[in-house]
Amino acid sequence: SAPATRTVTDGDVIDLGDRHFEVIHTPGHSPGGIALWEAATETLFSGDIVYYGPLIEDTYHSNDKDYYRSMVRLYDLPVRVVHGGHFPSYSGERHKEIVKAWLDSKNK
Repeated sequence: SAPATRTVTDGDVIDLGDRHFEVIHTPGHSPGGIALWEAATETLFSGDIVYYGPLIEDTYHSNDKDYYRSMVRLYDLPVRVVHGGHFPSYSGERHKEIVKAWLDSKNK
């Protein structure tokens, strides 16, 4: 394993030269969760907050209010493709469906 060289916070940009990823803090599943957003390709690496499968939101470190805020934030991104921390990648259209269904289930 490689040692960490720094920590990242919301809004930081990870510059790989030909690719740039914005760090989006996505607490809810876990307090320090992040997603990486590449605006140039409309690609989201969502980590454990949202993916194409049953979402796990009831772990000992989960927080329902943070989860909700993170999902609202990710819903508004103009996503073309999502690579989640689990299960297959999926389209931006499917992303909107997953997040909207999850948000709607919390508003009942």
